[in-house]
Amino acid sequence: MMFFRTALIAVALVASACAGGAGPSTQAPQPAQGTPAPEPAVTISFWHGQSGVLGDRLNDLVSKFNASHKTQVTGTFQGMYDQLYQKIVSAIQAGSVPDMAMVSGPPQTAQYLKAKAIVPVQQFVDSRDGFSGDQLKDFVPALLDDNSLPVNGKKTLVSWPFSKSVALLYYNPDVLKAAGVSVPTTWEQLRAALKTVKEKTTATPFAWTPDVYYFFLPYLWSQGGEALTPDLSKAAFNTPEGIAALQYQVDLVLGDKTAQVTQGFDWQNPFAQGKVAFAVSTSVSRPFIEQAMPADKKFRVGMAPLPAGPKGAKTDLFGNNLVIFAKAPADNQRAAWLFMKWLTETDQTVAWSLASGYMPLRDSARNAPAFKAETDKDDRLLVAINALKDAHGIPGSPDWQKVQPVMGDAITKALLGQASAKDALTEAEKKVNDTLSGF
Repeated sequence: MMFFRTALIAVALVASACAGGAGPSTQAPQPAQGTPAPEPAVTISFWHGQSGVLGDRLNDLVSKFNASHKTQVTGTFQGMYDQLYQKIVSAIQAGSVPDMAMVSGPPQTAQYLKAKAIVPVQQFVDSRDGFSGDQLKDFVPALLDDNSLPVNGKKTLVSWPFSKSVALLYYNPDVLKAAGVSVPTTWEQLRAALKTVKEKTTATPFAWTPDVYYFFLPYLWSQGGEALTPDLSKAAFNTPEGIAALQYQVDLVLGDKTAQVTQGFDWQNPFAQGKVAFAVSTSVSRPFIEQAMPADKKFRVGMAPLPAGPKGAKTDLFGNNLVIFAKAPADNQRAAWLFMKWLTETDQTVAWSLASGYMPLRDSARNAPAFKAETDKDDRLLVAINALKDAHGIPGSPDWQKVQPVMGDAITKALLGQASAKDALTEAEKKVNDTLSGF
């Protein structure tokens, strides 16, 4: 049902584009001597997907901006990422989009771009309100790449980074010590460590909720494979590298019986209770794990990069980016950019990183005194940042929302013993190719 619903959303979005969606509007005129125009005194709407503590902290940032700027921002929580996505699609169809919004990653951005619903932020980056080439070098390259898509055949910044995280390996150091194993650095070492934990302790060696992102793609990439072809037109995962990536998980679950399959975040409580040796999740999971720990049984949550394959370690980029909508008036578009730019200034990205657990976006932020003071206290803050050099973005295909569930079904079938890794991927390859060809 999830695949069917998402597919319908994607079809409807493309249909709205074919019906003549608005193209990028021009910016307000700039003054002649290279000085930015006065800040627009407008109120802009910002749809986001941050709730709870993160929502409160985001609201604090919005209030801080509003207190010192002519532009005023009205932030509205529109549900978690999937709900936010559905509401944006509906708004595009109805022609009643906000001025700016969060987007969960390149595939959704690609859909909005295909529908001519957003303005590539490159035009603002290149404007007098933007950045010089040297200033852009302060941003982590992987994060700018994650926000870039081809526009008229040229790599272009379409969205802007904000809350970014990566997949990491979590571990319980007490269990590892009892088993006499060290933190694994390769996939082979991880498999061996799980076997040892099973033999020497009563802990569950590994617990995770299978999907495309946490094991399959990082293992695939670390073997030199890819999910889709470079032009995003065909599946590329039914290869020796892809089969090895899926077979690895099958071996852990059905062969070694060292991995426990869970649903959603159901692995977090057992891990927090000290009953699980290893897990895999995003770099913002630690606060949730620590919050779930019993008061009388706390331990220091271990964090490490995902294991490496023959081509090195690879990890996924998660989190959200920001987009500006084409139907917004020119002044509102520019105001949205000024807010986005302010959010990622050094002071703000440090504050947001320390408040949320997401990574700082710039070298200057990582070297800022406030951030260094915290990393001196807890070097785990650097684990995700150091893994950024190995970060690999999700394929920026507008059809990824339909492709990813098909790949997920293949993983599930193999882990349930309903198909071999090869047969599961062969079936998924045909479905994905049919989808990408418009069949």
